[in-house]
Amino acid sequence: MVAPMSLGCVAVIVVVIALAGPSMSHQGPDDAVQTWTLANLSNIYGAAYSLPTVHGASPVVVPSELACRAVCAANSNCTSYTWWPGSHVRRKCEYIHNCYWRSDTVWLLKLTSACSAVSGIKGLAPTPPPPPPPPPPPPPAPPGALNVLFVIFDDLRVMHGAWGFDQPHTPNTDAFAQKALIFDNAYCNQAVCGPSRASLLSGRRPDSTQMWNFVGSFRDTPGASTWNTWPEWHRKHGYYTAGCGKLFHPGDPANFDPPSWTGDAYGGYFGQDSCPHQSSQPTKTHGCPIPPSVNHTFPDLETLGVAKTQLAIAAEDTSVPFWIGVGFVKPHMPHVYPAKYLDMVPALKDIRVATHQTPPSGSGSELNWYDGAETPAVAIGTPADNATQQDWRRNYYAAAAFSDDVFGMLLAEVNSLGFSDNTIVIMTADHGWGLGEHNHWVKYTNFETDARVPLLVHHPRASHTWGVHTKSLIEHVDHYPTFAELAGVPVEAAAHESIEGWSYASLFSPNATPATTVWTSGYNASFTQYPRCHVTPLTPGGLPDYLKVTRCTSVSKAAFDYMGYSMRTSRWRYTEWALWNGTTLKPHWALRVTAPDSLVELYDHGTDIGNNGPAIWDDFENVNVATSNPAIVTALSMQLRDFYADHRTKRGRPYTGW
Repeated sequence: MVAPMSLGCVAVIVVVIALAGPSMSHQGPDDAVQTWTLANLSNIYGAAYSLPTVHGASPVVVPSELACRAVCAANSNCTSYTWWPGSHVRRKCEYIHNCYWRSDTVWLLKLTSACSAVSGIKGLAPTPPPPPPPPPPPPPAPPGALNVLFVIFDDLRVMHGAWGFDQPHTPNTDAFAQKALIFDNAYCNQAVCGPSRASLLSGRRPDSTQMWNFVGSFRDTPGASTWNTWPEWHRKHGYYTAGCGKLFHPGDPANFDPPSWTGDAYGGYFGQDSCPHQSSQPTKTHGCPIPPSVNHTFPDLETLGVAKTQLAIAAEDTSVPFWIGVGFVKPHMPHVYPAKYLDMVPALKDIRVATHQTPPSGSGSELNWYDGAETPAVAIGTPADNATQQDWRRNYYAAAAFSDDVFGMLLAEVNSLGFSDNTIVIMTADHGWGLGEHNHWVKYTNFETDARVPLLVHHPRASHTWGVHTKSLIEHVDHYPTFAELAGVPVEAAAHESIEGWSYASLFSPNATPATTVWTSGYNASFTQYPRCHVTPLTPGGLPDYLKVTRCTSVSKAAFDYMGYSMRTSRWRYTEWALWNGTTLKPHWALRVTAPDSLVELYDHGTDIGNNGPAIWDDFENVNVATSNPAIVTALSMQLRDFYADHRTKRGRPYTGW
C-alpha cells in the first residue's frame, strides 16, 4: 500500500509492506511475516539521541536500509529504526549509513536539515494525534515601527578602513560606515560560531544557553523552549521575519529554529563552500581563488539571492515591517572566493605580518593561547615563516573583499526597494580572528583579536550618529533589547522575557553625543568566555600542562576542565581561568588570584583608541601585567565574580534592563 503525504514542498512516500523478517525462521507459521511501515523521513533527530530508548546498532554503520531493518527485526525490543543514506544537497550529514533504533512507541517523522533518511516501524504506523489549533495571529506592529536588517559575517575581524586599516579591501563597508555609528569596543560573548550566535540571537549569555561548544542546541536547555529569540520577538509583534544563510549555527537550534520565522520557513543555508581543486593558485597556497572559467556556485551569492527575494516579499506589503537576517559565511575557512578579489589586495611580498609574534607570559596566557591543526603556527614560541603568514593573510583579505562586495550588493537592493529611510541596518560578525598576533591564528580564545567584533549601525532617523566613532562597551547580547526598542517593539517586564543584555538605544536619541559618551552596561564592562579541556584527563595530584589542552569542541559540558572568564573595561582586559564543576556547571574560583602561578591574565588598553589600524592588534595584549598589579587583579577579580554571581541570581527573570 502506497500513500503520498505532503510536508511543505517535499514529497514523502509512506509504504506499508509485508515481508518475511530476516530473523523469523524460529517463529511459528502465523508469525513468519512481519509488517512494516516505511517513510523517507527521520524518526530520530535532535535531542532524541540522548534518550535511553534510542540505541545505536552494533556496529552503528551498516551498508543498507535493509541491513538496518534486519537489526530491528532481530531485536524484540526494537519498535522502529532510522538509517541515513546520505546528505541533502550542499549539506554535510554526520550520520551517513548509521543505523539507530528505538525501544519506545514514538513515530514522529521529520525532514532533517542535513541528512536524508529512511525509517521503519513494525506493524502499521500509529495514527498521529490531531494537530493543535493554529495559534492566533500576532497583533499588528505599532504604527511607525522600523524595519530591521541584520547582517552577520563569519570570522570577520575588525580590519576595515573605517577603523584605520589600509591593506584589506572594504570599500562598501567603509561607505556604509559613513552613514552608521561606528563602534570601537564591541565584543562577542564567546569567540566561536555556534555559541556566539546562540547568545546573540537568543539574548542570553553562554552560561544561560549552556552552549559552549557544538554539542546539542540551546533549545535543549531547561526552559529554553519557551524563549523568544530576537527575530521571534519581532514576529510575535507583527513583523514579517525571514532569515537566510548562516544566522544560527547549523544544528543549534535544529532547522534554524522554525518558530523564529514567519510561516516557520527558513530561507536556506548553503554550506561553508569547498575548494573545487581548479583554483588559480599554486597547490601549496592557503587560499582558493576560483577563476571565471570554473563553474562554481558560491554560497554567499546563493544567500544574497534569497535575501533579495525576502526583501521583495517585504516590499509587497510595506504596512508590515520586517526583520530580515542575512548570514554570510565568508571569510570563514576555507578561503574560497572569485579570483578577481585576489587582485584587489596587496601583492604577497607587500603583505604586512604581525609585529609581535610571541604569546604573553604566564600560565594563564598559556592556557588561553590556542594552536590547532588548522593554523600555521609551529608551536607556542615558534611562528610560521613570514611567507606562510603573508599567504594566509592575503587569502583572508581576498575572501573578506568578496564579503565586502556581497554586502554592497545587498545594500544596493535595500536602496532600490525604497527601504533606506525606514530600515535600521546592523552589520557585525560572530567573533574576531587572529592573524598571527601573539603567534595566535584563527579564533577560540579570549584575546582581543578574537573577542572584539566589527559593529556598524545605520539608524535612518539618527543622522547625527553617522560616521561617528563611539568608545561604548557593547556586547552581542545587547543587540536584542536595543533594536527591539529602536524599532518600536521594546521588551518590557510584563512580557516575562528573560533576556540578559542591556539596551544601548540611548546612543541614538536626538540629544545623544556618542562621540563623547561612553555607554556601558550596569556592570561597566563587556564579558567573554571560553572553555578548555585537557587532551588526556589529569591524574589525581598531577600537574597540568597548559599547552596540552583543547577547545572542548565535542566534549560534554560536564567534562570541561576550565572556563576562562574575560572582562573588558575601558582600560583593562582581565581574564581568569576557573576550574569547572561539571555537576553544577559552574566555575570553582581560585582562592588566590595574585599567587605567582595563578591562571589570570591582565592587559592594559589604556592607550588603545580602537580605530588606528594595525596598532589595534599589534600594540596591545603583548605583556601579561598581572603579577605586577596585584591590587588591580584583586579588584577586577571581585568585579568579574560579582557579575557572574549576580547573573546566576537574575537568570530567568523578566527583562527589566538588568
